[in-house]
Amino acid sequence: MRISRKIEIDYGHTLPNHFSFCNQLHGHRGVVVATVEGPVVEQRGDSQEGMVMDFKFLKEIMVKHVHDRLDHGFAVWKEDHEDLEFILKRNTRVLVTDEPPTAEYLAKWAFGEIRNHLPEGIALKNLRWYETPNNWADYDGQGEKE
Repeated sequence: MRISRKIEIDYGHTLPNHFSFCNQLHGHRGVVVATVEGPVVEQRGDSQEGMVMDFKFLKEIMVKHVHDRLDHGFAVWKEDHEDLEFILKRNTRVLVTDEPPTAEYLAKWAFGEIRNHLPEGIALKNLRWYETPNNWADYDGQGEKE
């Protein structure tokens, strides 16, 4: 069985090598959707009986490890020295990325953050990162070691 949970996040980034406006400092109202898979709890009287996991617990993981690290913050590529120096002087919430902070890379980053904090027996199957309502990236961890 699979369940999904959505959170929203306001963040900024820049893509310094981009040919168009994305090379400027700018922000997004992003949406992050995590889909997890596991067995439905069948233990009678368990507070999660009939669930894969309580949506509340999935939300807590997503908020702590994704939202609270980047909301109202800035994702900056470690190779973007000029913007990184400026952002570190100005912002207290900064995610320094190993790759340009595209929707694809942020989906991969969030996947790892959430996957590493799920309870035993629950697997993260997909992470969808909406950069805008019409543009998103999906990451499923294929080819990655856990």
